[in-house]
Amino acid sequence: MSHELPLLPLLREEIRRSGPLSFYRFMELCLYHPQHGYYVSGRRKLGAGGDFYTSAHLAPVLARLLAQHLERLWNILGRPARFDLVELGPGDGSLASELLPWARYRFPEFFVSLHYLGVEQSPQGITRIEERLREFSGHARIAASNDWLSGQMAEEGLQGCVFANEFFDALPVHWLVWREEGWRERYVSIEEGKLRWIEGPPSDLKLVQEAERRFAPDLPAAERPDGWVAELRPGARLWMEQIARRLERGQALIFDYGYTLDEWRQGRFSEGSTLGYRLHQVAYDLLANPGDQDLTAHVDFTELIETGEQAGLRLRSLESQAQFLLGIGQADEFGEVFLGCASEEERLRRARSLKTLILPQGMGETFRVLRMEKRLW
Repeated sequence: MSHELPLLPLLREEIRRSGPLSFYRFMELCLYHPQHGYYVSGRRKLGAGGDFYTSAHLAPVLARLLAQHLERLWNILGRPARFDLVELGPGDGSLASELLPWARYRFPEFFVSLHYLGVEQSPQGITRIEERLREFSGHARIAASNDWLSGQMAEEGLQGCVFANEFFDALPVHWLVWREEGWRERYVSIEEGKLRWIEGPPSDLKLVQEAERRFAPDLPAAERPDGWVAELRPGARLWMEQIARRLERGQALIFDYGYTLDEWRQGRFSEGSTLGYRLHQVAYDLLANPGDQDLTAHVDFTELIETGEQAGLRLRSLESQAQFLLGIGQADEFGEVFLGCASEEERLRRARSLKTLILPQGMGETFRVLRMEKRLW
């Protein structure tokens, strides 16, 4: 008998017991099951030996630029005695492990005020990051996502920055598909022992209302293309509301790939944007390797902006990652990035990382940066 992934029999059992799974539930189990979820298991996921890179792995370049931005933000806030940096989804802690020592060396006055909090879903991840940041125990701690999201932690009145790098794209989505008879939801079922797609009535009327809101009001139902997909992410609103509630003064800084509502209405990702990633390759079969491949969907930035504004944040900018990073580093020709290079080889390595972050053929135009602010000016 061939080896079977440990999550698969659990998925089959839940489908047999409760019926077909919404894609939201399937994605939630695949990524966050307490024992066998992709982000919870101990298998390496990030970097050369994993399934994908994030901007944070182009260290120390992004960490240095972000430290430069945060030090400026600290000054704008009036150099408060405590500056909070909350990172949602810190991954393996790469960004913090580069940013904290650089801030201590380069901006010592700012570092005295800097307090880092990583908000992490996986208990194993919390332990690993705590170990990695042990040197900075007086300035850094890690908390469970559910505790922070539910409000169990006394983290009101934050002054500083809530930072999220490729966090929202990993929140589960419902898949609604437009058919001639109306909206249908895509579910995961079992056929001959294997996972298969089926369509059925939407699992919640609120999903239909949200999908309807996305279409242009003047577009008649008869003119909507059959098969148009709306990926709906309820968790995005919850997190944005929590960010706005907890942030007293400062900035929400969100790095991710995604689209605006206008772009979606013009046909971008009309067939859906959800993909899998495994061994640095795109996996188009979303049902393959449950728990052993990443699942991700592009972010609806309009939803983040509208939710943030309704909750008290103000839009500062939505721009490409290249534009944002150029705005930080161009004044000194990225002097922070190259400061202290011990060799020409190291300088070239940092130059390559910087190009990956800002050039269109790298991450520069693929990723966007959303800045929302509260009582900043």
